[in-house]
Amino acid sequence: MVLLCSCTQFLIASTEKIDLQTRLHWINPESLELAISDLSKQKGYDVDMAKKELSYIKDNLNGVLKQMEGPDSLAAMDEARILLDKQRKILLANPLLDMDKIVVTRFVLGDDARIATTNVMCMPMSNYMGLIDVPSSGYNAELCELSHLREGEWQKRTIYKPTKGEGIADVHMHWNADKMLFASSGSVVYDPFYNQAYPSWKIFEVGIDGKDLKVISDFPEPDLEFADPCYLPDGRILFTTNIGYNGIPCEHGQRVIMNLALYDPKDKSMRKITFDQDGNWSPTVLNNGRIMYTRWEYTDLTHYFSRIVMHSNPDGTECKALYGSGSYWPTSIYDMQQLPHAGNRFVGIVSGHHGIPRSGQLIIFDPSKGRKEASGVVQEIPYRDRKVEPVIKDRLVDGVWPQFSRPFPLSDKYFLVTAKLHEKGLWGIYLVDVFDNVTLVAEKEGEGFLTPIPVKKRPIPPIIPDRIKKGDKTATVFIQDLYEGEGLRNVPRGVVKKLRVFTYEYAYLKSPSDFDTQGIQSGWDMKRELGTVDVEEDGSAIFTVPSNTPISLQPLDEEGNAIQWMRSWFTAMPGEVVSCVGCHEDQNMIAIPKRVIASQKEPLAIQLPKDGIRSFTFEYEIQPILDRYCIGCHDGSKAKIDFRGLEKKEYVRWGNYTTHRFMKTSYLNLHPYIYRQGPEADMYVLRPYEYHASNSELIQMLDKGHHQVELSDEDRQTLCKWIDFNAPYFGTFEIAGRYKEAFEQYPRRQELMKKYGNVSVDWKKELRDYAKVLEERGPIESIKIKEEPVKKVDWEKVKKWSFDVQTATRMQKEASPAPEKVVELAPGISMRFVWIPKGSYMKGKDTGSLYPVDYAKASIDKGFWMGCMEVSNEQYKVLCPEHDSRYIGQQWKDHTTPGYPANEPQQPVIRVSWSEAMEFCKKMSDKTGLTVTLPTEEQWEWACRAGSASDMWYGDRTSDYSDYENMADYTIKDLAVWGLEPTVPMPDDLFCREFWDFVPRDRFANDGSLISVKTGSFKANPWGLYDMHGNVAEWTLSDCTLSDNKYYVGSKVVCGGSWRDRASKATASYRRYFKPWQAPFNVGFRVVIYEDE
Repeated sequence: MVLLCSCTQFLIASTEKIDLQTRLHWINPESLELAISDLSKQKGYDVDMAKKELSYIKDNLNGVLKQMEGPDSLAAMDEARILLDKQRKILLANPLLDMDKIVVTRFVLGDDARIATTNVMCMPMSNYMGLIDVPSSGYNAELCELSHLREGEWQKRTIYKPTKGEGIADVHMHWNADKMLFASSGSVVYDPFYNQAYPSWKIFEVGIDGKDLKVISDFPEPDLEFADPCYLPDGRILFTTNIGYNGIPCEHGQRVIMNLALYDPKDKSMRKITFDQDGNWSPTVLNNGRIMYTRWEYTDLTHYFSRIVMHSNPDGTECKALYGSGSYWPTSIYDMQQLPHAGNRFVGIVSGHHGIPRSGQLIIFDPSKGRKEASGVVQEIPYRDRKVEPVIKDRLVDGVWPQFSRPFPLSDKYFLVTAKLHEKGLWGIYLVDVFDNVTLVAEKEGEGFLTPIPVKKRPIPPIIPDRIKKGDKTATVFIQDLYEGEGLRNVPRGVVKKLRVFTYEYAYLKSPSDFDTQGIQSGWDMKRELGTVDVEEDGSAIFTVPSNTPISLQPLDEEGNAIQWMRSWFTAMPGEVVSCVGCHEDQNMIAIPKRVIASQKEPLAIQLPKDGIRSFTFEYEIQPILDRYCIGCHDGSKAKIDFRGLEKKEYVRWGNYTTHRFMKTSYLNLHPYIYRQGPEADMYVLRPYEYHASNSELIQMLDKGHHQVELSDEDRQTLCKWIDFNAPYFGTFEIAGRYKEAFEQYPRRQELMKKYGNVSVDWKKELRDYAKVLEERGPIESIKIKEEPVKKVDWEKVKKWSFDVQTATRMQKEASPAPEKVVELAPGISMRFVWIPKGSYMKGKDTGSLYPVDYAKASIDKGFWMGCMEVSNEQYKVLCPEHDSRYIGQQWKDHTTPGYPANEPQQPVIRVSWSEAMEFCKKMSDKTGLTVTLPTEEQWEWACRAGSASDMWYGDRTSDYSDYENMADYTIKDLAVWGLEPTVPMPDDLFCREFWDFVPRDRFANDGSLISVKTGSFKANPWGLYDMHGNVAEWTLSDCTLSDNKYYVGSKVVCGGSWRDRASKATASYRRYFKPWQAPFNVGFRVVIYEDE
């Protein structure tokens, strides 16, 4: 017993020593001086006392720190306590603490107090969860008032202590400091997933005196739970609830989503005001009367990093992003509070996705300074001189100390906050400031304190009257100019003809809903097309949309292809007029003072899809197209791809995976020829045309006239719509069963949404109705393609012009003015050129077939210098420093990076348009005095061939190119990745590998390169040119001459192939065509210089 007591005392003393050392670390005389200087401006602050105590600290701090590190550290502990008391005396004398009373939530944690994270104090155990996922009982908690804060021993008064172990969470004080809201246990519900009954979360109110305890969220809905309450200036209350009956997709709905709802105590009415795919958290009222909260969204984004701070009016109108839209950092942000008398500044807790939950770094933001990444950071507390780096990291704050949670700003410089200073520390209440002072206010061994709120009246923000029209089922959208903003950067005016309007239907609870639920490399949600609306010539638009419905828009070109993906949504309230300046415009941008066409017109009604609104499914939308145009040839015979859709294949992600779904083999055979982003992609706003249908091999083949197949405009638009919707297969959700035993989810979602949102979707009926329409049309007649006789080619005549390597080398050497030309762009950065001699060859006419059948002589009348390699990122940025080639997106989900880097200095530049490439040439010409431009397609092909009449300069299209070019080969299989952090290629024996290893590739070569690599990494052709068939395709100067093809009018010619293309799509004669303002993901360029021979 004596030994046990001695060990316990030693452990306590050891822990206390660490506490003291950590707190001493935050005593900084310079920080104290800054605070004293600031506090001296406040009436009532005793400056003389502060200076006296500071003098003592300066004289003794270093000595005590050294003693604490030495063998006699226990003896120094008393002196350490003296220093800390003096620090407290200086800083807690702050007049902002004159109220001397704070409300906290107190938890008795016992032996776990020093190892606990915030989840043991009624907070979620992961940042992707809400309070509804937290047990609401099994605690020793109380709501209490702490007073006598400046004295050595604070005093506690209990306001409310549950009698049956109920939890207390999300405390929110009224501005009058006379009452507060909080979440605690209400009625008992049964959860069949966990096979247990437990109390559900409800909203309570209690007076500061502990009287008048009552349930606020007293609704006749046993399946609804409530959290995150917040008083509004007009007396109403905001909270989150699970009306939407949707669950977190990646956990198959095991975690329940809670969105914001507005409650009026006067008439007991409740109205849902957010209609979001994932959770809303931390609602609070801004100084101007608007509300601020965190919104998490999955839709086509990198979901670890897609928590966005939103702001809106209390009635849900004028909802906009405030911080974090289109950026990776902060990974997540919670507990935001606006600073008093500091403009738009707010403080928040920056945390991760996985890892430490609901605590992290304490950071001040100013949206007027910037709204993305760290551009709006004012400072981190307590590190005023440390720059905040926008680190892209899942577990962003693991190992970061101190850990903070639930801040309350006393002013723009001083904050009360819950903090844990080190790994073995207690969760206590601290006063922190912008000068890096960290001062303990209250803590107790074996306990944890959370959510400090001063008991002090504060000004009530102004009341913003409701702007909704109750009962109205529509709203109006006004866009001033689509061409303003990032979304349509460099797209010429007049290109956008319509907007596609669609909505999402979200995942159900405890039902299959993960990233592969809609298809392979598809999205998370059902996409229901509502229709299209016209865009005026000046880029303006005005139209009506259904209210209380998540709305997403896609600008369409003349052929009906999406130029940009919104990858998010807005929700208009009943009768609201939603207005924006442009497409993904900066929220700091103000409306342009100009009159536009749409503002002079009545709002347009959405032009409904043919045969009605419905979810997009492969079976109903795409299979009929295949039946009509394709199965006449693609019938599974003669080793041809089978598009008949007669068979289905079972999809199993891995062996013990419980969800087994079946997909038609026609889908599995077709989708590999579609280029799309999949469930996740870059958080940054995409370049226009990034996933435009013209990037997909399927559309490229069809637009060139694949075997004389001529799709109707309607069918082509449907095919492109499939691409624009991320190539789904199912377009539906499988609903696993009842929620809380009693409720059938499908009708219950409809019932609750109708009752509290005045909107109800019956997507099953929509699909049944459309299936009936298709049935009534009868069997589809397959169009028989008339195979024209293959035109015979006199290959001996065609190839007569060719010459061998020795001849090519001699021609070049004899004609070249010099062995090579080196042009310096900047110190240490130059560009090498080789001379391409004049000559002629037989050029094949592009008819859409793999092998040209019509040939004509093409003459190169004059020699020229040609870049040995494609222009690299480093070279391009010398003259165009703002450009970023960004990344190539990964497959799968759970991305923790933007993708595979394509912006390394020596990689070829990509995502440059023809116009941008020509601008680079102009700048290079101006800088060097040389005549720099792009090669014509004839010059490019002549230089590529270097005397070869074969498909490739090194052989034919079936030759092993492993040493010669970087194209889509064996290595491409490693695009199929898996895991929680998908950086590891799938094992060959993984159950689902055959589904995810879908990118078409040549299996006869292995160049060892996954995406584009350093220019010049492979062998050069006989004229010293590298990467002519691979790495990236290349712009040429030439216009597309297929004048009878409406899809290519005004397009430019791209030659060669890329890392993504098979050899058959990268021959010397193969062509692609893109608009001059497009910036494809796998197209770059090389330059030529004209010079007298």
